[in-house]
Amino acid sequence: MNKERFNRQVFAFGEEGQRKIEASKVGIVGLGGIGSQVAQALAYLGTGSFILVDDDRVDITNLNRLVGALPVDAETKALKVVVAERQIHQINHEANVYAISQDLRSREALEALTGCPVIFGCIDHDGPRLVLMELAASYDIVLIDSATEIIPSATIISDMGGRVVFSRAGEYCLDCANQIDMEQAKWELSPTAVKETRKKHGYGLGENAPAPAVISLNGVIANLAVTEYLCMITGIREPNKHLTYHALRGHVNIRDVKRRESCFTCGYLKGRGEKANIFRYLLTENSETSKEHGHAK
Repeated sequence: MNKERFNRQVFAFGEEGQRKIEASKVGIVGLGGIGSQVAQALAYLGTGSFILVDDDRVDITNLNRLVGALPVDAETKALKVVVAERQIHQINHEANVYAISQDLRSREALEALTGCPVIFGCIDHDGPRLVLMELAASYDIVLIDSATEIIPSATIISDMGGRVVFSRAGEYCLDCANQIDMEQAKWELSPTAVKETRKKHGYGLGENAPAPAVISLNGVIANLAVTEYLCMITGIREPNKHLTYHALRGHVNIRDVKRRESCFTCGYLKGRGEKANIFRYLLTENSETSKEHGHAK
């Protein structure tokens, strides 16, 4: 532990708390507007090991909110995980980073994440959110899921805010918290042929169009998520289960979440590991959107 570098944190968490931070290993799935800020905050705190998962590349529309991204990254279509890895190492060159530039549903990503005690889910769609929820329950992983939303109208923003759900296997999950649309998730996870059939029968829910996004809102949600993680890992207090930020009203609501008695995820899948067969969600070898093999430093 570098006492001089982290002395202000030692004042807050004590030396033992700081040692726990530096010994920690986290996964971050989605290195966009929220995920890039989660990675930055955790790097500054001294987090020891990262597994980063995202197959997307930087484009010019990301530059208003993707922390660490430069105009040259948009010009070269740099991988978001590479940008995040660069940023983490610029902050803390001793951090261990395993960057996986593949879809969450690749074998490499799923296998790597099963070994993470904590995963930050920073993704836009309910399909991968469902996969993460089941993976976390099956392997007794804490899942911290974050999302933001801005609802525009013709003349003015009608609402904006976000939420953080801190779920623990067997206690409650995103489904218990009513934070996942199962029909949308099934649609997003369906093979192309199935989607076409569903469309013909009027069941196609379609793809999400680009949504409004600003860096400040993402930052509030990212840092709420990291702060709840800090509370857990240092033992300051129990993390809140569900936080909702209402930006137009300027306040955060805390909500309790209870496990639904009939919950399949918390009941049947909890702790089943390989028996849960999370790899049934794998993309086929021909459809995986791998752009580059992951690498460790």
